[in-house]
Amino acid sequence: MMRKAAACLVLMQGVAAQTVLSPLRAAYAAVPPSSHASLLLPFDARTAVAAFWSGPDFVVVADQSLPALSHLSGAQGLFSSPDVTVLERATVIRLHLPAHPQLSFSRQSDGWILQTDGSDHAGSSSERSAGSVPVFMPGAVLFPQKQAGRVLTLPDPASGQRLLIAPSLSVTGGVPQGRRAEGYSIRPSLEGLVIAADSPQIALRGTAEGVVLDAVALDPLPVGEKEVFSAPASASVVARGADWVWLGFGSAGGGQKASSRQPSRLDSAQTAFAAGQPWQALRVLDRTPASEAPATSTSTSTSTSTSKAARNDTVQIAGTFLHAAASLLAGHTGQAQGLNDARFGDAPATRVWRGLYLMQTGQNSQTASTLLAAGFAQMQAYPAAVRALMVPQAATYVARFGDAASAALLDPLPDESAYDLARALLQARAGQAETARVALENLTASSSAQTAAYARAALVGLMLEKDMLAPATAAEAYGKLLENEGQPATLPSGPKATIRLGQAHAFALAGQPQAALAVLDRVLAGPDVPEDVLSSGYLAILRGLVFPETVRGAPAGGAALAAPFSAAERIGLIAAHLPHVEDGPAKAKLLAGYGRLLLAGGRLDAAMAAFGQAALLQDNPVAKADAEDLLAQAALQAHRLDVVQRALDRARHPGLPDDLATQCAYDAARLAVALDDPDKALSLLEQDETDAGLELRGQVYEALKRWPEAVLVLGRLATRSVPEDGVLTEPQQALVSRLATDAAAAQDSATLLRLKGWLAGRTLGVEQDERFAMQIRSIKPLSPAH
Repeated sequence: MMRKAAACLVLMQGVAAQTVLSPLRAAYAAVPPSSHASLLLPFDARTAVAAFWSGPDFVVVADQSLPALSHLSGAQGLFSSPDVTVLERATVIRLHLPAHPQLSFSRQSDGWILQTDGSDHAGSSSERSAGSVPVFMPGAVLFPQKQAGRVLTLPDPASGQRLLIAPSLSVTGGVPQGRRAEGYSIRPSLEGLVIAADSPQIALRGTAEGVVLDAVALDPLPVGEKEVFSAPASASVVARGADWVWLGFGSAGGGQKASSRQPSRLDSAQTAFAAGQPWQALRVLDRTPASEAPATSTSTSTSTSTSKAARNDTVQIAGTFLHAAASLLAGHTGQAQGLNDARFGDAPATRVWRGLYLMQTGQNSQTASTLLAAGFAQMQAYPAAVRALMVPQAATYVARFGDAASAALLDPLPDESAYDLARALLQARAGQAETARVALENLTASSSAQTAAYARAALVGLMLEKDMLAPATAAEAYGKLLENEGQPATLPSGPKATIRLGQAHAFALAGQPQAALAVLDRVLAGPDVPEDVLSSGYLAILRGLVFPETVRGAPAGGAALAAPFSAAERIGLIAAHLPHVEDGPAKAKLLAGYGRLLLAGGRLDAAMAAFGQAALLQDNPVAKADAEDLLAQAALQAHRLDVVQRALDRARHPGLPDDLATQCAYDAARLAVALDDPDKALSLLEQDETDAGLELRGQVYEALKRWPEAVLVLGRLATRSVPEDGVLTEPQQALVSRLATDAAAAQDSATLLRLKGWLAGRTLGVEQDERFAMQIRSIKPLSPAH
């Protein structure tokens, strides 16, 4: 306890090498009393919030999608133009406040209120929750937050750095002063917890005790109390871990009890579990009478009381862990949540059980496979009956979903038939296609209906991947597997989900996205299709709808869709399935393409929403700037000039490619025209002699009715764009007609005559030919020759 207290003191006070000065104190600018402003954010009691600075912006993040806030506006002053982005699972409000005024953020009955008056607020020391002090544990840091909301991952709006955000339902006062640590830093905040992750290992998750920060990797960073981590430890070392004590395996394994005393209920449950009977262990634990539950000793002897209390605490921990582990292996995942909590989820001896829990509940496959691979030797040291229940399926899972480093830790697999499926999958991953194919074909005749079904699905997938089957043929083959005709047993649910995932992929490759989505809509996240894998499946199919040229086998510049889709049908399919794709940079790219489709279809509000989401979710500064510029273009068409200005301000970046920087300048010029500032627009364009620059400058002069200057600019453009002979294209006809009209307005007879000679009888279209003839007839003769 002394060590934990000291560690907590260091965190809260900071040290010279670690402390980050809070912008809430260090970057305050004095705000005159007359500039007092307030903004009510009408979040209900079920919405958790976090509030913090990101560069020049003050950011409030809510863990709910709140479309009603899209048109939020402040009454006056600093908060008059909040920028609201509504995501699928969160709402982000940004206020541009470069001077960093002193703010307070407090809870009221009708929501949260943000103020600039500097009065006492929810972050005051008297109101801050005592639970906000972090607790250091081996391998993790617990931030007690009894009413934490959904943990969110977003790029920092200012830097693009990955932020792990734990909003709060109740007042905590946030974190007044930040701290740096290896791989991450804690950001100052007015509410909620905000972690800036420098390393991809760093993760944050919610538990019943609060939010837990840890590192997930085969060789994790020393988060929490400093310990030496290695991946994986030898079986002789892990066999002596706390897991063996709690599960009752003993120092030598097998669950044998050396004591001659009457076994307790816990002993009996441990013996059943070690014998591979988790359901029997649960029966024993669930009927443990109250008389055997741990109780506080009333002995007058201090040493005896302390000894009994410690013994009772040990028994209680063992019983809790055993119950959770038995529940997991018995298929009762709802009773196994404790394996993901702060006590067991990060302890070196029990992290592998958290991996098993994540696997069985269909959570992130990369986290689960990493934990399972790191603990593979540990599981192999368990009694044989327990190994049989967990290790083969863990090996198959890592072989399917783990990265290369995780898969390498499975080698060598035990020489037992239970590992044949995992072995074949690893052979396929290693490029041994023929060896894997033969192995899978042999497994299709397995006496286990489940193994045979998995093998059939994997065989079709392998043949599709190696171009032994065409996508349409593979989709048909998967369909026959789902029909399960001729098989002696019903198709198990696990292989069924795997087959549907494969069929959706095959349909997508065959250019049938509608069929692919229909199949995927019948798949629920689970151990065979983890949530991130399901999200990636939707992402791949939607990418083919948004960017059809990316579909395998698509002709250059065209779509490879088996059935033609109207723009409205494509947009409808995309809109209906976008919520299935998890937020992140990959979705940001998809949203940008989707926004272009909406913009082309004139759906300006929807396009603006898509571009705004894309910009917020993008962590690459150039891609973010591109999305912001697209947002500006959509907002220009919608005449939302405030949105245009904010988007162009955020698009500014010193490293933009020339073409994007030029496009941003064009949009800034268009905004200046819309704001009745043509001189600014022309100053932005005066050095630009590109076709696009001349075209835009001509539009500005035309809007100002400065016809002679318009003629000069469009004349230069026409000399490049309009050939001296040959049929004119429609854009060329339009340009000549426009130039003629400007010349007529400028009474520029010379230009009109040059155009007449240039056209040499070529047509501009029936109506335009008649108009041009009238313009020529209006010319006053310049000499007898005319």
